[in-house]
Amino acid sequence: MLVNGTRVEDLAGTGLTTKQRYVIPLWVTIPLFLLKHASRAAGWLIRQARVYWGLSVPALVLLMIWARFGRLAAITALTWWLLLGLVWAYRWPASFNTSVMQPCRGVWRWWTTYRRRWHPAMDGTGLTRTTPDREVYVPAVTRVRSTRVVDTLHVRLLHGQTPADVAARAEGLRHVYGAHRCSVIEDGPGRVRVLFYSKDPLRRLVVPQVPAAAPVLNGLPVALVEDGELFLLCVKGRHVLIAGASGAGKGSVIWSTVLALAPAVAAGTVRLRGVDPKGGMELYPGRALFAEYADEDLGDMVALLERAVADMNNRKRRLKAAGVRVFTPSVEDPLEVILVDELAFLTAYAPKDVKLKVAAALQVLLSQGRAVGFTVIAALQDPRKEVLPFRDLFTYRIALRLAEDSHVDMVLGDGALDRGAACHLIPASLPGIGYVHVEGAHEPVRVRFAYLSDDDIVDMASQWPAPENRDWAPTPTRDADAPVRVELPDTGEDAGPLGLGESCPFRFWTRREGDDA
Repeated sequence: MLVNGTRVEDLAGTGLTTKQRYVIPLWVTIPLFLLKHASRAAGWLIRQARVYWGLSVPALVLLMIWARFGRLAAITALTWWLLLGLVWAYRWPASFNTSVMQPCRGVWRWWTTYRRRWHPAMDGTGLTRTTPDREVYVPAVTRVRSTRVVDTLHVRLLHGQTPADVAARAEGLRHVYGAHRCSVIEDGPGRVRVLFYSKDPLRRLVVPQVPAAAPVLNGLPVALVEDGELFLLCVKGRHVLIAGASGAGKGSVIWSTVLALAPAVAAGTVRLRGVDPKGGMELYPGRALFAEYADEDLGDMVALLERAVADMNNRKRRLKAAGVRVFTPSVEDPLEVILVDELAFLTAYAPKDVKLKVAAALQVLLSQGRAVGFTVIAALQDPRKEVLPFRDLFTYRIALRLAEDSHVDMVLGDGALDRGAACHLIPASLPGIGYVHVEGAHEPVRVRFAYLSDDDIVDMASQWPAPENRDWAPTPTRDADAPVRVELPDTGEDAGPLGLGESCPFRFWTRREGDDA
């Protein structure tokens, strides 16, 4: 017998091995081929049905009704299903949007935008894995949720990959899909969420929202997140540090917070104390909101802070004697909010004796005030340790536009710049935009705070003065019969109100003096 022209007997001693080939008939090959690909298609359909169960389950139920009771019964069931969906959308729009609209929009965006380029995008950014057998593995997208602003892809990582590996390629992925911004958030062991922002709603000014009659101190609506949702600031049991260069919008953060608290201030369950080393240039228009206030004399400022410490110690002793462990604000014991603008002047630039007294008072308030209802909100331009050595005592940190990239990690914590908080790149024409870091959270959140004009601040102080200032009569700055409108400064951008339709929680605050809120 010859093999390629060589006798088998001559190959026996060479150590070579030959395999005999078997020829499979065509009538066997074709069914095997069809069976293989049919099983793959069935597995794919089962996986898609599990992922998109909100669509597959109703479709399966309708098919079963059709098969059992006929076409008319299926049409009737579908009609009732649609009517129930309309009632759901009208009565509970937020739930309907989260449970129905976002998954449906996510399916559409996946098939029209992301699916075709997902493999090349992973390969181009180095996130694929190739085995010695030339098999290529790609991180799998398990779910997609989409709004009009952001597409969220839930991704399962390959073995050995970390969220930091994907975050390092976020800029490359952003350019692949032409997104405004791309961020990566860890969603659990071996899973991440990749967020592609298709547009930036923060480029337009955010106008203030009418405050709730009974503000929720654990969630004050003060800003808009870049995904179009409302940002809720917690002031009860927290201390807030606001850092930003000159003109970055620190006033927007301060007055947005005060506006959200204003009804509680008038009711007496929140008490504001204000310190403004700039001589009242920032806080004085809202003077009626502050039960205690100092803006010129350094001695008065120090005395205000020291009184706050004394009041905190007195409350601490009273609550201890009463056996109270969890503080609840009331008219007798309101939430005390100490608001300090330009804190750096008091901690770094004032005379030495003033600096020592201010530092001692603030450190006591920051370290002990949380349990007994004392909150400190402070703003400054320079976040360096030599300016504010006790900045780590602030649990909420808000970084607006900063002068240097090194300041980002000083305010928001180590690694914040690498996680996308590029505060030094925020344009000067977009005041009020910044990143928020909450203690215990890993990713900073990009937000824009609402803008209040001087007239808005005066009107707010007139409508919701502190109980100590019921007779306060500020000098009017405009015609009393004119409607209150937000005066939009020239920012170089489209200065119109934010146009997100029904999903936008902010709206123009328009009223006349004497009208109900």
